[in-house]
Amino acid sequence: MGKNVIIYTKLIKINQLLILSNFLFQRRILSMPRVARNQIETSFFHNMTQGINKEYIFEESRCKKKYMELLQKEANEFNINLIAFTIMDNHAHILLYTENIKNMSLFMKRINEKFAMYYNYINERVGIVFRNRYKSQPILSEKQLLNCIRYIFNNPVRAKMVLNPEEYVYSNFQDFKKKDESNNILDEMYEKINHSIENSSINNEQLILKSDFLDTSEDKEEFIKELIKNYEKEHNLTICRNRKAMENMVKYIKKEVNISNIVLAEILQLSKSTIANYLKS
Repeated sequence: MGKNVIIYTKLIKINQLLILSNFLFQRRILSMPRVARNQIETSFFHNMTQGINKEYIFEESRCKKKYMELLQKEANEFNINLIAFTIMDNHAHILLYTENIKNMSLFMKRINEKFAMYYNYINERVGIVFRNRYKSQPILSEKQLLNCIRYIFNNPVRAKMVLNPEEYVYSNFQDFKKKDESNNILDEMYEKINHSIENSSINNEQLILKSDFLDTSEDKEEFIKELIKNYEKEHNLTICRNRKAMENMVKYIKKEVNISNIVLAEILQLSKSTIANYLKS
């Protein structure tokens, strides 16, 4: 029996698995300060890797292509099903399915080690390339799964790098849309997310920009920095030296991101009163 058949046969039990996972997570994990991944009863994980000191380790096209190549090659080696991934300039989002959490750890370790060697070689440097190991969050419901996929594919849209997910070549969005027709178990999920992404990016931009999945402080900071970087590149200016540009950026961020004035002030290195004044004007 082929690998895909085995993987998707198990997905038949996805609803029961996710219900059980959520129960276990609420009862057994949230009450504990930290839990090892092998104690989490789910097979879906959203992983994020980030450059050391938040450096733009994927900024060059060749680096993004290399990381994508490693993802796809090593996924086969470790029996990992890559559901969705997007490579940004200084971080990457990966949603995967695995029947063996140890395999996931080995998979992430392998691709990051190989990329680090490549990155150091082409930049004639030595030392650490990635910040920590990687951040991982279990997916415990169908809604969370769909939101995660939408969140990942729309990262470049939120950062104003492209107008819709189809334009961004450093993700597997095109493969996701095509999908293998034999994977009937995921047909409904693919249809739901494709419909959601296409409609939101074309007719309802707010839906994709307001994605509520994994809006941690780190994610918000990365999004804001990516947004500013792309804005400065597009308009050939330094935003901190242009009051009107900064005012527009503050208003846009507050509109699209659930973030307090205090946190936003810290990220932008502005005073709280300056943020308040921008929002009033």
